[in-house]
Amino acid sequence: MDSTPAFRRLSAILPGLVLVLSLALSIYDFGGVATALRDQVFDTYQRIEPRQAGPDGPNAVYIDIGTESARRFGAWPWPRKRLVDLVEAARARGASAILIDMPLDEEDPTSTGELLKLWTPLPYTPDADAFRAGLMELPDHEQNFAALLASTPSVVSFIPGKAAFDDVRMPVAHGAVASEGSDARHYVPNYPLWRPSLAAFETAARGVGATLPERAPGTTVRELPMLVNLGGMLYPSNVMEALRVAHGGAGYRVRVVESETGFTLGMEPGVERIAIDGTALAANTGVNGTLRLYFGGPETRLAISAGKLLDGSTDVPSLEGHIAVIGVSANGTERLYNTPAGVPLAAGAIAANAIDQIVDGTFLVRPGWATAAEQLFIFAGGILVVMLLSLFRFRWGFILTLILVGGGCYASWWAFDTHRWLIDPSLAGLTLIVASLTCALMVKLHSEEQTRFIDAQFERRLSSSGLSKVHAHPRLIQAEGQLKPVTSVVVGLRGFNIISDRYLEDPKAYADILNRFFSPMSKIVQDRNGMVDRTVGDTLYAVWNAPFDVHEHASKGCDAALRMVENLESLNEFLEEDARRQHLSHVPLSLSIGIDTGLAITGNMGAILRFDYGVLGEPVSFAAHLQKNARNYGPAIIVGEGTQRAVGDRYALLEIDLISTPRHPEGRRIFALLGDPIMRANPKFRALQEAHALIFSAYRHQRWADARAAIGECRKLNGAIPTLYDFYETRIAQYETNSPGEHWNGSWFAGRI
Repeated sequence: MDSTPAFRRLSAILPGLVLVLSLALSIYDFGGVATALRDQVFDTYQRIEPRQAGPDGPNAVYIDIGTESARRFGAWPWPRKRLVDLVEAARARGASAILIDMPLDEEDPTSTGELLKLWTPLPYTPDADAFRAGLMELPDHEQNFAALLASTPSVVSFIPGKAAFDDVRMPVAHGAVASEGSDARHYVPNYPLWRPSLAAFETAARGVGATLPERAPGTTVRELPMLVNLGGMLYPSNVMEALRVAHGGAGYRVRVVESETGFTLGMEPGVERIAIDGTALAANTGVNGTLRLYFGGPETRLAISAGKLLDGSTDVPSLEGHIAVIGVSANGTERLYNTPAGVPLAAGAIAANAIDQIVDGTFLVRPGWATAAEQLFIFAGGILVVMLLSLFRFRWGFILTLILVGGGCYASWWAFDTHRWLIDPSLAGLTLIVASLTCALMVKLHSEEQTRFIDAQFERRLSSSGLSKVHAHPRLIQAEGQLKPVTSVVVGLRGFNIISDRYLEDPKAYADILNRFFSPMSKIVQDRNGMVDRTVGDTLYAVWNAPFDVHEHASKGCDAALRMVENLESLNEFLEEDARRQHLSHVPLSLSIGIDTGLAITGNMGAILRFDYGVLGEPVSFAAHLQKNARNYGPAIIVGEGTQRAVGDRYALLEIDLISTPRHPEGRRIFALLGDPIMRANPKFRALQEAHALIFSAYRHQRWADARAAIGECRKLNGAIPTLYDFYETRIAQYETNSPGEHWNGSWFAGRI
């Protein structure tokens, strides 16, 4: 049952390897797998519990230049005059600030200058100059729009990450950005490219900020940069600029946290907060200065069609006290982005959501200690799972694993629901489940290996119930040597050597006789929860209390020996019939059985790659000695002193000798087992027992004549043992000739056993 070294190493390494790989994935985020898992969890949380609108409702209104507006007024980009009309309509409705979310990076194609560029050269006619002069008298909508921006709390945008049409120039900065604690430029996203709005518009507007960075339509937007780094200069997002302009702020203070010692357990260095000077508004951000977007339901997204606002529709709500965000959702093709809420939104609608979050003070925050906590949960939880699977069956271990994973998921949800903390249970949960399944697989493979070992070692040794018990509890089989009390029973055939010569030329008949002997004897052993340790020639070795504990194992061994003596009759009947058929004399067989109880060594023994479960020790060797010498004493069953101490008050035992060995120089008493508790209660047996006591009292005190007299009286009693009495009379004769000495205690030296 001992695993191979390679399998043992694999069993220890594989679950641990799962934990190591998971920790490496958490730390290094290979291929963005950990981030993707984390995002899916947090998206699910938003869908379960979307952001609620503040007590005053949405603070921002999204004015959409979408499909409906494009059908009525043409696709984007619109002529500047139409954009002037839209901004004026929003201002007239009472907007506290107007954010134009898309960059105005191209000249108006309908302006006088642009038209002249298209029509030049004009045909030469007498009226050409007058026509040119008339065109120049037309209103300049570019200038008008710049003047409108200057007179309105307005914000225009630039796109980070998108190349400019002309020479790159820095956007105009209206609000100074100051860092506190450290330089925020080390942490915020750096964009080598950007596309600004026209310089006239950026100069005229009250604010200039970054819109959603360039990305492919259809991607999921979960974060919005509140600060960007362009060429070493910090710029706020258009969201922050809209809030600053609407609330009369002056600039920005960026709080950056760093450890003075470089040790950052429980704190992740980076941007923590961006506050607007002169206001109570601030945005709690991630370490890279991005706002984790928290989307609400439809009631949190106030949107108006730009077409309806231009038409002066009566169903357009008032914009009083609201920040108007003008954006484009269609310009011939869709310009929508996926969101955690599961609703595609335009960049302007995403900006409006961010404005509401900041005004309402609703932020999703990933604490600095979250990553360390997740990694600790992976490590500690993984170790606990491996321990659970090794201590319990797979069913209970896996249930406890699921409880542990469920507890982690609940703690993550509680943190989101209560504090809006983003703590990811997904990677740890998957790791624990995979680790438990991996550990279970190794346990299963090990169990199958144990089952194969158990079947190979015990299928023929134990009864079916005993084998099932060992299958269910393989730990009952101690692979290493173990010292435990056992009862050893060694059974041999008397007289088989006489008749075996008859069958030497008939191997089948020879094997059949042994099978007829071993089969019922093995069944007797197994029916009493014993183990058939081995068979050698015509001898059977049986053990009780190994490999598993057996209650009153000495009694069961004695009972099995008595039943074996009874069952030998059927074999003798077969041999008698066979001898009659061959016209040979019948030689009846009898049994020699030795039994002893004591401490023995049990466990796997033998070559390392070919273990064999065995039982070795004094009880086994002494029982084998008693079996070999039982014929000298006469009775079929001889038991040692260890067995007599265990069952002497229940079975009919008669003392027959005191055997000394180098290990037991004072001698060990041995007894003849004559019957079960019914015989022990018989008065005739008690009389024989008392008479035997007289024999050994005289014998051990070297009163040889008294001993002979006691033997003579015993020969007259019921149950007398003539062979034993002949044996002792021979001994007495020897001792009369060669005295054992005055210090002799009556023992017979048997030599090393």
